[in-house]
Amino acid sequence: MAGTRPEGRAPLTEPSTVEFFDDLSRRGHEPLLKRVAATVRFDITDGDRTEHRLVRIDRGDIQVSTADGPADCVLGGERAVFDAIVGGRKTVMVALLLGVLAVDGDPELLVLSQRLFPGPAGRSRLDDVAGGVGRRDR
Repeated sequence: MAGTRPEGRAPLTEPSTVEFFDDLSRRGHEPLLKRVAATVRFDITDGDRTEHRLVRIDRGDIQVSTADGPADCVLGGERAVFDAIVGGRKTVMVALLLGVLAVDGDPELLVLSQRLFPGPAGRSRLDDVAGGVGRRDR
């Protein structure tokens, strides 16, 4: 099959930032976030244009919109940076340390938002949440 690797491995093409947030929106409920109530906004710049993705997490229920509303934590960066993060080539923390990603708001949510993205092997960091690590109780 074109675009996939043999033996059921991951596709050769990486998801775009838009595809990632569309998929995140379709998840609907994430049991590992059942104790979380927070909003995280992603400000994605592309030239002079900025797109917004507001992720609302309400006891595991996930909703994504394109609103530019207030959030508990805001992550901002170039589209290429977010594409590298959703493609598993860079983590949120590495992007922050390199200065190519800015964060404003609750630092605990920075850790939480990192877990929404795929890891280097292409699996969700939500798989790594265990024993309350990164959870935010309200």
